[in-house]
Amino acid sequence: MRALLLIIPVLLAACGGKAVRPEGAPSRVVVVGASVVERPAPRGLVGNVFGGEEPRDVVAREGAEALRSRGYKVLGVELTGGPAPTVEQSAALARQYQADAAVVLVLTRLDLSVVQSLGQAEVELESMMVGPDGRVLSSDDRRSNTTARGLYRAQTDWRSHVRQAVIQAVRELP
Repeated sequence: MRALLLIIPVLLAACGGKAVRPEGAPSRVVVVGASVVERPAPRGLVGNVFGGEEPRDVVAREGAEALRSRGYKVLGVELTGGPAPTVEQSAALARQYQADAAVVLVLTRLDLSVVQSLGQAEVELESMMVGPDGRVLSSDDRRSNTTARGLYRAQTDWRSHVRQAVIQAVRELP
């Protein structure tokens, strides 16, 4: 049993990069989801049924879930309409929630122009982790080309592409 407990972290690191929160990293966070991207038009049955969500809702929800899976304790989720909050606003949110940091995830671009033909989308996402003192602990701009599982889903559900980009961005946080 002891050997199994020693092997699991090695396997997680080999398979997916940073699978868990690193030692010494902030543990209690508030997630801020934002988007400058308009909600895409629904496509297909999946899009018609679930297409009413705003991109910032998907970014915030998936960001919180990805952070929990890495071992962070998510104290709250905030949504902003429009551009990302400033560093000062993010620090104020961290203080308000008594969190170690605010994790800001902003969807800046969602290109679905080849989603019908190839099932791929181009997603640009900004991420930032800010401490309650205003110190920026991490900042990244990421461009991802995503392909969802299953061609029908890849062609009709923009949320699956955003989900993949958010998960990739959260893996890069400390």
